[in-house]
Amino acid sequence: MSTENQKEINILDVLIALARHKMFIIKLVFSITLIALIISLLWPHTYKSSSTFVPVTQQRGLPSGVAGMLGGSIQLPMDFPRVNPEVYINILRSRELREAVINQFNFQEIYGSELMEELLLQLDNDIEISENREGGFGFNPIFSINLAFYSGEPELSRDVVAFMLDRLNNKVQHINLENAVEHLDLLEKRYLQNTTELQAAEDSLRRFQEMYGILEVEEQARQLIQKLGNLKASSIETEMRISVLSQTVGSENVELINLRRMKEEYDRQYRNLLQQSEQPSVETSGFHPLLDLPELGIAYFRLYREVQIQARIMETIYPQLESQKMIVSANQRGIQIIDPPVVPTYKDGPKRALIVLGGMFFSIFLALTIVLLREMYERGRQVNSENYRKLNELGGHFRFRKKTSDATASDNNS
Repeated sequence: MSTENQKEINILDVLIALARHKMFIIKLVFSITLIALIISLLWPHTYKSSSTFVPVTQQRGLPSGVAGMLGGSIQLPMDFPRVNPEVYINILRSRELREAVINQFNFQEIYGSELMEELLLQLDNDIEISENREGGFGFNPIFSINLAFYSGEPELSRDVVAFMLDRLNNKVQHINLENAVEHLDLLEKRYLQNTTELQAAEDSLRRFQEMYGILEVEEQARQLIQKLGNLKASSIETEMRISVLSQTVGSENVELINLRRMKEEYDRQYRNLLQQSEQPSVETSGFHPLLDLPELGIAYFRLYREVQIQARIMETIYPQLESQKMIVSANQRGIQIIDPPVVPTYKDGPKRALIVLGGMFFSIFLALTIVLLREMYERGRQVNSENYRKLNELGGHFRFRKKTSDATASDNNS
């Protein structure tokens, strides 16, 4: 017999077997499908309320008018560490926030348990958190976060999401405020130090002028003073940035290492210029008039230079100090809500159609499997095939009563 004829006979045998047991197949499919329909109707409804928000990670600068009055040529403000968007998700999933939700809405009664660990697990199943990241390759930052909650009560779903957003905003505000206050303290300390040093330099210059009179410094000296002031101001600003950054990152951070190298370079250039201005023996183009000044002029130049350097530092620190005071007073919000949570008007689950279709397809598969196995068993029994004997042996291992009766009979015979 050819292979094609064999396949045709096998297919016909299958069709004949299905036709012979058609009533069994219909009854089984109908029964399981009906059970799936009843389950879908009895399944409690669930409602979903969601919200989308943007983490506020960028610090707002001063208005243009205020920045102009404080010094338009200075970059405002020097940023302070703020909560990273990745931390927002950790806060939403924190045990503290989840326990607050459980206690606020009495989930002990809703979930029917008093064990906190069990309540947390059930609450995690009802909370859905997802982040939206910028496109591109590699690690991409988060630009928005979605928060959703599933519940059998529409109002409860909305209230839980609103409560979590409010607690998240307060937590982020608190952390950002602590960081801003620490940065403000750093600026205030440096500002007070600069105020004292500037006052001392001005007093020394005033006493010198009262004793010897006012001397004019040549244009080259003014240029040198300006360069020294800029280098010193850059060094101080870099030092402050190092102090702020070292509070949040490790000593091996690339940005921190680069800042330290920048500060060393500023200090080196400052020392070189300072040495050139104090040692007449150094031949440096552009400062010959300064080297020719008498000793009195050199003394005046040193005092005048110190006043200008401290004044330049003041110009750098003071606008940042005022900007930081405004930031601390404003206490900016931690999140910006794009889609606020609302009371859902349509159920999110169960999906009745999917449940019924799933039950129907499962019943068809089960019915076909039972019919084919039954036909294979009957045919094996007729010819006493090897598979039939194996099926009988397998079935015998699961007949506990028969084994027990056989054991009892053997005991009686003995």
